[in-house]
Amino acid sequence: MNSTLAGAAAAEAPRPVAPSDRIGSGNTLLMLVRRELWEHRALWIAPLVVAALMVFGAIVASVKYHLTRADMSRDDGPQGMTMFAVMQGAVSMPLSVVMLIVLVFYLLDCLYAERKDRSILFWKSLPVSDDLTVLSKLLVALVAVPLGVFALGLLLSLVFTGIWEVDAALGRVPAIPGWGMLAWLKAEIALLLCLMVGVLWYAPFAAYLLVVSAWARRNPFLWAVLPPVLAQIVEHVAFGTHFVGNFLRYRMFGIWGTLFSHMHVGRGRAFALSSALSQLKLQAALTDIDLWLGLAVAAALVFAAIRLRRYRDET
Repeated sequence: MNSTLAGAAAAEAPRPVAPSDRIGSGNTLLMLVRRELWEHRALWIAPLVVAALMVFGAIVASVKYHLTRADMSRDDGPQGMTMFAVMQGAVSMPLSVVMLIVLVFYLLDCLYAERKDRSILFWKSLPVSDDLTVLSKLLVALVAVPLGVFALGLLLSLVFTGIWEVDAALGRVPAIPGWGMLAWLKAEIALLLCLMVGVLWYAPFAAYLLVVSAWARRNPFLWAVLPPVLAQIVEHVAFGTHFVGNFLRYRMFGIWGTLFSHMHVGRGRAFALSSALSQLKLQAALTDIDLWLGLAVAAALVFAAIRLRRYRDET
């Protein structure tokens, strides 16, 4: 009997984690990311709808409106290149705005909703840790959706270029001066680098919204907005200063002044987006101490969100 108990104890003893088990956690994280995209379809449907509307508007505009021969004769190379560069840069603007709006509401809702509808009880019954669950939501907000929107913007840029070339072949608009695949690739790489820096810079905001989503019992949007607003009001009334407001404005836009500090767009000169790649101060942005301090704060906030999800309930 003792030998039987000893054998059972040996069988139940913890075994070393095999490499295949470590890979399994990566597969679990991937499945959790896919689950977020399945459950929150607005993350990818909203950018697709905006892109479809932009393409439809470009097609309608190319059919209804076009330059006259006199307008085309007055257009020179530098001005035409500037106009096309501005158009290419503006392609990603509506997608970026929609992405930011959707991600803010996603981060505020992702941990709050599962407590509100009690689906957290089901997810906690599965062999999935709180760490992986919270990290999957952060990866969706900081990696999956931004990269997906960037890829969509890249495709949209090609579609707009194709529409322009068709109109140029039909004589409706002048041909794109100086356009080439290499210049276009450099422009897209510059946009991708800007996206990467932006993700790192705004990581503390994403982590803060996760903490609010894990903590708030109701109205997470109000709880996210109320503390910074009240802090600015109290500071102004009590001390007559604006340190909180200045700090928030810096955390919103400060990195872009560093990244584009030597960007020159001369008046009357052609400005090609391909030149933006060489003018980006990427090293200065990535070595900015405030960026790394923000990432440290983001890590602490993510840890807080994990702990809150582990112990927070609605009972």
